[in-house]
Amino acid sequence: MASLGPEVACFRYQMFESAACQDLQTTDLVETTANDDLYPGGYYFLMGSLAREGIAQSVVLMRLFNFALCMAMLVLSVFLAPTRIRRSAAVALVVTSVPMTLFLFSSTNPSGMVISSTSVVWILMHALLEPAGRRARALQVGLLVLAATLALTSRSDAGVFLVVAAVSVAFSQPRSKIKEVMSHRVVVALVAASAVFIALALVSRFPDAGIGIGMQKVDYDRTLAEVFFYNFINLPLMWTGGLGGQGLGWLDTPLPLVVTFVAVPLVVVLITLGYRDASTEGRRSVAWILAMLAVIPFYVMAIDRSLVGEIFQARYLLPLLPIAVMCALASTRFSRGEISIGSAGIFAVVALSVAQAAALHANMRRYVTGVEVRVLDLDSGREWWWPWGPSANLVLVMGTAGFAIAAWQISRWVDRSGVMR
Repeated sequence: MASLGPEVACFRYQMFESAACQDLQTTDLVETTANDDLYPGGYYFLMGSLAREGIAQSVVLMRLFNFALCMAMLVLSVFLAPTRIRRSAAVALVVTSVPMTLFLFSSTNPSGMVISSTSVVWILMHALLEPAGRRARALQVGLLVLAATLALTSRSDAGVFLVVAAVSVAFSQPRSKIKEVMSHRVVVALVAASAVFIALALVSRFPDAGIGIGMQKVDYDRTLAEVFFYNFINLPLMWTGGLGGQGLGWLDTPLPLVVTFVAVPLVVVLITLGYRDASTEGRRSVAWILAMLAVIPFYVMAIDRSLVGEIFQARYLLPLLPIAVMCALASTRFSRGEISIGSAGIFAVVALSVAQAAALHANMRRYVTGVEVRVLDLDSGREWWWPWGPSANLVLVMGTAGFAIAAWQISRWVDRSGVMR
């Protein structure tokens, strides 16, 4: 339980309202729960351990911890993976991070934990299929178990994504090895645990919660044919939404078009070129992930007859987006170190850094003044910010520079790691 002032979320759904409307000093307290029975309790139990009397301090601690944990798992899993998977994973994780994945990693929303954990599981399942020393194997299995546990206790639909990831790994292997992969004891344990959590969600008070848990439950009076047709022609929003096509927060933070202009083509080009150069097994794996990116939202929206943009959000599919890119690259000449990023990497880093800067500026503007202010200077007409520490403009510069430097260093590391060891 948490004691919150009634005006803490006064800006929710109000894009022209800054965060200055909050009254954090109020003595009128209400007892509430952050979970509200929509999610498993693991994530909220973990974050609850960081709760303090001060709401702002608690939120900052939770955000920092969430981001640090997500990034630590991803970085460690990449270093524990085979060389070909390292290169594919590093590139995929960077190009699919802007803007919503980065936003969720540093949020108090359980979706960020599921996105990172699903990628970690995919990476480490490939690592388990390669020879490794005892210490390395122990680290791989331990991190995989940790990631799967965090995912399953954060969102019940994580079980579906983990199963999809496991199947994609099996499909990436020769046909003669698929049965061996799916009978691997770690894979069997992962699928069994996922099935248990899916079953628990299915028998919960939300019958369709096995994949859409955390969503509002609304029954629309529409025919299935009407829903299928509308969702078929508008389904791309579910794929591009995490790349700037949908707003951040409560969908009340619109993003500049430059974000989607950069992020979407990068992902499409990587999947397309990777698929063209991939082995038969790699193409099979990509086809499986792309099919699930379509089937899952179709299924969920058909249950309550909802339409694209109403209830189901693009962030629910984000765990599969980096995996689609990783699958496309994992069996190509790039993954084997025969092709370097070169000048294309410089262009991609610059373009993605511009998109990230635009997204970060839009998100900060939303809470500093509301979206009605359209100037570059975040301190112009500022209504809300902390009374100490760096200014809003300095934070924007630090965030932009930090991402650009990290992306550039990763691109250089990917090229240097091209020599097979």
